[in-house]
Amino acid sequence: MPDPIKNGSNRDVKGQFVDGNTASKGKGRPKGTGSIPDILKKIGEEDGTVDGKSKLDVIMYKVYQFAVEGKPWAVQFIADRTEGKAKEFREVTHNNQAIKVLTID
Repeated sequence: MPDPIKNGSNRDVKGQFVDGNTASKGKGRPKGTGSIPDILKKIGEEDGTVDGKSKLDVIMYKVYQFAVEGKPWAVQFIADRTEGKAKEFREVTHNNQAIKVLTID
């Protein structure tokens, strides 16, 4: 098998990047920058009102208000986070017999 680096390819026969590849050099998120969830958590911890509530608290009170007003997405959001999401399963039938394929906890 020819050396993928010498022939100008950055991938092996399976299409995976090989050690020493240069295809992604200089690309990607710069070091020291946070991920989106980290940034959102940091912003959520900031003061959001004059009475000292965090922005996250203000948002959660608003979601609760939407739930009380009957917004289904808000009710589902609160239920998923307080009671946990319902178990999901997929079912496949073959010759009119159910075959359990996957259970997600």
